[in-house]
Amino acid sequence: MTIRLISLIRTRVFLRSVFALGTLLLSSSMVTCAQAASPPAAEKPAGLRVMFNGNSWFIFVPWGVADQVKAAGIERHKEVRLPKPGDFSPIESGDVDVYAHGVHWWMEVPWGKDGVTAEKLVETGLKANPNFRAYYHAAWLVHDGRGDAIKTTADYDDSKLADLQAALDKTRKPVEAIVDKLNGKFGKKVVFLVPVGDATVKLREMVLDGKYPGVKKQSELWSDAMPHAGPHVSALSGYCHFAAIYRTSPVGLKISRWKDLTDEQHAILQKLAWDMVSKYPYAGIANFEAPLSPKEGEKAAPKPGAANVADALKGWKETQDLPAETVVEDYNDYIEKLPKAERPGVSNVKYYVDGNGQSGVAVLVFAERVEWTHFLTYDKQNKRTGATKFGAK
Repeated sequence: MTIRLISLIRTRVFLRSVFALGTLLLSSSMVTCAQAASPPAAEKPAGLRVMFNGNSWFIFVPWGVADQVKAAGIERHKEVRLPKPGDFSPIESGDVDVYAHGVHWWMEVPWGKDGVTAEKLVETGLKANPNFRAYYHAAWLVHDGRGDAIKTTADYDDSKLADLQAALDKTRKPVEAIVDKLNGKFGKKVVFLVPVGDATVKLREMVLDGKYPGVKKQSELWSDAMPHAGPHVSALSGYCHFAAIYRTSPVGLKISRWKDLTDEQHAILQKLAWDMVSKYPYAGIANFEAPLSPKEGEKAAPKPGAANVADALKGWKETQDLPAETVVEDYNDYIEKLPKAERPGVSNVKYYVDGNGQSGVAVLVFAERVEWTHFLTYDKQNKRTGATKFGAK
C-alpha cells in the first residue's frame, strides 16, 4: 500500500519485542509525504499499556514515545516490561494492549526468536485482550542494502536514494504478505508495520534538497557505519511510533529529548512522521481508522447483518489507492467524532471505487462484541453523500 517495553495503542493516526515480525518498510508508492492527513485529535487518546522489545536499532523508541505521551497530556500510559528475556506472561495475562518489536535484521520474521512466533504471540494477546495489537519497526536497511560497499559512515553519502527505495520496496513486500496472512487468520487488522525505513529515505532526500536545516550530508544522520541512528533518525523513529500506536499526530508536541535538535528540525520530523505513518495502510491509520458518526441528514444505521454489508458493497471495487486528500480529511474527522468508548475497537479502513468517479471508505470497528462496518460514500467532487453502519455477530 510496523516497540516497546509494553505500552498501549489506542487512538488514531505496534511491534518491538523479542519476536521479530520482520522486515517491513513502506513502499514509496504507498507512503507519500503529502500534507498530513489530519491535525492532532482535539480529544486526548486514552493511555495504553505497551510492551517494547528490540535491540539497539530500537532502544530509543520507548523513551521517545513516553516523552510524547507526557507532552500530549495522555494519562495512564504504561510501559510493560518483560519479567525476563523471553517471558511474555504479561501478554498472556491481558496486561498488554500493544506489543512493539524492533530489530535491524529483516529476516527475523515473523518473530521466530526463542521459539515464539508472531502467530502465537498475537493469538495469546487477543485471547486475553480483544483489543491487543502488535507493531513491527520497519526500519532502514543495514549498509543501505549495499553490503561491503559501505565501510565507513562517509560511504552513505554515495548512496543513490532511488536504488535505496527500490531495495526497501523489495524487502517490504514479503513482510506485508506475512502481515496480510496473519490479519487474515485473525479476521481483523491486529499486526501493523511502522514505516520508519521509508521515512528515513524521505529525510535523506530532504537533506540533499537543502530542505532540512543544519544537516548537509546523508552520513550526518548516522552514528556509525552499520548504521545505528543518530539523534535525527532516533527522533524521527520515536515520532513515527507514537503516531502509529496512538493514531495521533505528534505535530506541535514540545519534548525535552534530543536536545541537540532545533525547534525547526523537530517540527519537520514531526510532520514527516505523521505524513508517512498516516498515509501507509499497514501502519493502521490510512486503512485502519476509528469508528464514525454520521452527519446530519445521512442514513441511519440499519439492523446488524452480514447480508447488509454485502449488499452495501455491491458495485464497489476495493482499491489500494488512497482517495483524494479531502476524503482522507473527512473520514478522519468522522472518526474523531466517534464515541470515545468505540475508538479502541477500530480494526481496519478500506478504500473503494464504483467506476463512476465516486469513492467509498469502509471502517471496521469492534464494539460491544460486534464487528461494525461504517461505509462512507463520496461523489465526484469528493463530498460525502452518505454514512451507513452495519454490524455482524
